[in-house]
Amino acid sequence: MIICSCTMVSDRDIEQALIEILSQPNAPLPTPGLVYRHMSKTMNCCSCAPLAVTTIYAIVERLEREGRICPCACATAKSHLIRLDQKRAQRRAARAVVVLDAAE
Repeated sequence: MIICSCTMVSDRDIEQALIEILSQPNAPLPTPGLVYRHMSKTMNCCSCAPLAVTTIYAIVERLEREGRICPCACATAKSHLIRLDQKRAQRRAARAVVVLDAAE
């Protein structure tokens, strides 16, 4: 499946990058930016970012289930990604409250 049509990134490209990233000692957090840089790609319009995050979550879970990457790296990566996602949700909710307050 194509994730980014600007740079022609597929879910298979992301999977390969994640395997390489999460196989490193002290694997870094596999954010979309890190994954794209690992593939020597850049996000042009960034409209693929939400799909890239969802794809990264799904692939990390699948690779862990299949035993293709270290469970410790998966646990660390997932906890970081979940915290980042929660922070984004909190910021969106706070912005929504500000917009509603301004509208009244």
